[in-house]
Amino acid sequence: MNRLSPDERAWKPREIEILGLLAEGLTNREIGRRLHLAADTVRWYNRHIFERLEVHSRMQAVQRAAALGLLKPSPEEPPQLAPGFGPPEVPRSPIHYVRNGEVSIACMSIGKGPPDLLFVHGFLSHLEFAWEQPEFVRFFEALGGSARVILFDKRGVGLSDRMIGAPSIENTIDDAVAVLDSFGSKRAYVMGTSEGGAAAILLAATYPERVSGLVLYAATPKVVRGADGKPVWASSLDGFRGFIDSLLDDWGAVPELESFAPSRVKDAAFRDWWARILRGASSPASIRAVLENIGMVDIRDLLTLVIHKTGDRKVNIGAGRYLAAHLPDAVLLEIPGEDHIYFVDSEEIVKAALGFIREPSPRERPETRIAVVLNVSAGKDGIPPGLLQAEIEAFRPRSFTAAPRRVIAVFDSPSLAIRCSQRLRDLQKNLSLKISLHVGEVELTSGRPGKAVLAEAERAAALAAPGEILVSQPLGDILAGSDFEFVARRPLRPGPGSRYYSLG
Repeated sequence: MNRLSPDERAWKPREIEILGLLAEGLTNREIGRRLHLAADTVRWYNRHIFERLEVHSRMQAVQRAAALGLLKPSPEEPPQLAPGFGPPEVPRSPIHYVRNGEVSIACMSIGKGPPDLLFVHGFLSHLEFAWEQPEFVRFFEALGGSARVILFDKRGVGLSDRMIGAPSIENTIDDAVAVLDSFGSKRAYVMGTSEGGAAAILLAATYPERVSGLVLYAATPKVVRGADGKPVWASSLDGFRGFIDSLLDDWGAVPELESFAPSRVKDAAFRDWWARILRGASSPASIRAVLENIGMVDIRDLLTLVIHKTGDRKVNIGAGRYLAAHLPDAVLLEIPGEDHIYFVDSEEIVKAALGFIREPSPRERPETRIAVVLNVSAGKDGIPPGLLQAEIEAFRPRSFTAAPRRVIAVFDSPSLAIRCSQRLRDLQKNLSLKISLHVGEVELTSGRPGKAVLAEAERAAALAAPGEILVSQPLGDILAGSDFEFVARRPLRPGPGSRYYSLG
């Protein structure tokens, strides 16, 4: 635990107290409970502390305070890893398959733990060929020396079942939960890299009771810029399409290595391995579908250790700064380097991750989670009592509430919510139902939506035409790559929550 130095003349006692608790890794809510302060008051103190230290994140504040002598070094420092880091002979489990519906997912573990650390790859992985790369082995042996690291190949990639098209984020989340269940893991840290960061964030938001903490490396909430040219750090649409074409034109050789791992371009052994894992991971057609799906994802509206190399050539540092600024209680660690691949030149990444997970502070039980809210509204004649309840309950909602002119149901599964809404639309055309689907926070125990979520769901339903299902853009983006057909609708008014898809 960090302790404050006696030299506190330039700081008020409360500021010093909060700075020390920031160094311990406590959240704003935990600091508020400890000091009997409102969370908003803690946030105000944080902003003031950041201004005084001329920093922009918790990690920078702690580092700057330590450099100024405001913090004494912790007696229990994170592991000091040697150049050939990682303990020897870390045990690995055999690769096995988990059945999730009709799809088999390949998974394995390394290390014993506790704690558990679920690793979510980007668009490319192969649980067999990957272990031929020494740097990959060192990375996971170093993590596995202090945790049980659970790895899996996403559906359609590596050793997992191939599929037509590309997996959606919802598929990845469902598969991740099935993998955790297969290892008997009730609660785990989650580490997401590159495109896997989006799934890691949504997994934590959807199942907060299963996630102890979140580590993101070189992650981005949006890959391709929107029509408004924002965010500026994302790729342009033409640039992203050019990247896909360049990657696939040279698939199976050594494509795009200068942007994924520029420091290894002249390493012949690494180049050979890169070509081999590309060939083994998937086919050009399948990878094109995966990458095009990735380009559609935008999780900025849903927005805690964020790690990013300042010169990353594949995902701009601006993406990491955005995530750190928008995720609650996030800590940003910027490290030098240009390599995007997580296990290349990775000692600082491993140190930071192990420091984050090695001794978790006692976390409060989460009070909310992300779920899908189905709002069904009818005209002046209303909805006959009990008419829709049996139909909705057949799709296993978390909660159900009926009023004379409105029905609200909450679902953990976006696809079940979609199918339920389609069923209602098809069965009850004579009622001219107006249906909306929105993703947002609900109470963890009761499943009841918050007032803001209910207001947005009702507003969307009011904008829907009779017989239409209107889907908020965040939910449509989560389901990008699924079998559902969405037609973009123009914003009907400016501001957040005004972008929708019409469900076909």
